[in-house]
Order: sequence, then structure tokens, then C-alpha cells
Amino acid sequence: MNRYLRPLSEDASRTVMVNSTWFDGDLCQRLQARFRQHPPDRIVLVSMLDAAIAQPHMFEDFGGEVRAVGYYPGADWIDFWSLMVDCHMTFPGINLRDIDHVDRAFMCLNRKPHWHRMQLYKQMTAGGVVDSGLVSMGGDDGSALRLLPEDSGSSDLAPNGGPEQHGIANDIVSLGHPGNWQRHFLNVVTETQYDVSGTTFVTEKIYKPILGLRPFLVYAPDGAQAWLAAQGFASYIDAFQDITDLDLADPASMVPFLAQLIQSGPGYWRQKLVDLRDRIHYNRLQFDRHVATQNQRIDQGIQCQT
Repeated sequence: MNRYLRPLSEDASRTVMVNSTWFDGDLCQRLQARFRQHPPDRIVLVSMLDAAIAQPHMFEDFGGEVRAVGYYPGADWIDFWSLMVDCHMTFPGINLRDIDHVDRAFMCLNRKPHWHRMQLYKQMTAGGVVDSGLVSMGGDDGSALRLLPEDSGSSDLAPNGGPEQHGIANDIVSLGHPGNWQRHFLNVVTETQYDVSGTTFVTEKIYKPILGLRPFLVYAPDGAQAWLAAQGFASYIDAFQDITDLDLADPASMVPFLAQLIQSGPGYWRQKLVDLRDRIHYNRLQFDRHVATQNQRIDQGIQCQT
């Protein structure tokens, strides 16, 4: 923010920056009351760590300019989590291109039991695919509903880094247990927000398979297709037409597709990794380009309206 908002911090305007993290109705009312007494020239809403809660329409009555920086659609959209991953993600000392260890059709790791993650977990359980993949699911009472004991890494950078909160460690800076990563073919991403394209908010979860060189599907209303396309990433919804005619952008297709993928067997999974290596390699390079774009925009600074 120091870099991006420098043009505003150096001018003579009365600019107020509002952090959207954990923003609530009480804080909104207190800010509105203060702004009525002391109207600012400009309000800058900032949402970096989480999806945006504070919204521009909440502050439009005060006459000044309202800007929204971070995970807000528009000119000031910044993908903080790509920068965090680029700075802090660590990788196991294994060959990520080694296909000989692949013996599980998919992996789907879940810590916080958000409603859409619970929905998918229940669908996977009912569909009989859970035991054929590597699946975890955190709980609200401090114990996990389903735990992969060997996948227990944690991060000093993460809030609630240990397993106490949901029974699963909050590992935001590694791929998890290296053996598990080597074993799975497809990564099923359950982002923090269900509607990735609508909120434009992503975390490290969507970047782990890109950096870990695995094909992935996102459990989202459109399979996150709009978001992926906007950032220049290739998706995999068209990569499995040899075994399915399901619409893989439809979240209702996830479990039926996983059942078909399981039936295809390890020989198919391993060969498919070879077949998709150009797309996997492209996404890995596109991540670097995406991060460079974020840094370039931040260094240029916010463009002030005249």
C-alpha cells in the first residue's frame, strides 16, 4: 500500500484509508458518523487478505472520491495472494514432474468448513469417491471431520497456524505433504469464496496446483473460468473430453466426473499428465507473468482522477 498509494499520501488531499478486513456494520456506522462531521476529500477502501466487505456505495454520500483497492473489480484490482505466494511459497525436494508415484485420482484439501466445501464433501461422500482420493475436511469444534495425518504442516505466517481451530493446520506457504502431492493427479480447488469470478478474490489455494504442476478444477459457479481467463491462465474443463461429456464448469458435475476419473485408472492419470504438460508449463510461466504485472502496477502507483 505504501508503494501503490504514494501519489495520494504525497498530495494535499484529506485521504482516509479504510481496511475492509473484519469490517462490520458497527464500524461502518461509526465511520459514516465521523465523515459527516469531517468530510474527507477521498476515501480509499482496501481489501487484500480477504474478500471485500466494505463497499464503495456505503460511502458515496460524502461527496468525495471513493476508490477501492485490492480485491475489488475495477482499475485498482490487485492480487495480493499471488504476491504472497511468490514471496513465501516453499517447495518439497521432490521432482514435481515425476509421474511414477501417481496412484490417486485427485486431492481436495479443506480446512475451514465453509458451506460450499461442506456441500462438496457431502456430495463426495454420498458419491463414494472420498476414499479414492486424498481428501481432508476441517470441523468447527476443533477436530477435523476427515484428516490426512501425514499432511500436518503449518506456517508461522498463517493466522491460527496450528490444528487447534479446525483440527487441520493452516498451511498457506507449502504444497503440503510432499508424498501426497506426488501421489495425486487432479487438484480439486475449493477457494475461500465460492463465487471466485464474482468476488474476484482468490487465495494461495488456486496457485498451489499451478506452482505444483498439477491440472486442477475449481469448485465454483462457473469453474472460475471468467477469473482464470481474465488473468491469462488456461483451464482444464476441456481437457477430459476423452472420458466424459459432462460440463466441467458446472459444479454439479464435479462428483460424477471424479467417479469417471477414478474408473480411468492410474495408467490414464499418468499419461494425461504427459499429455497436459504444455498446458501445465504454460500456467507455471503465466504465474510469473501475472506476478510481474501486479508488481508493475503497484510500482506505477494509483492513477489519481482529475
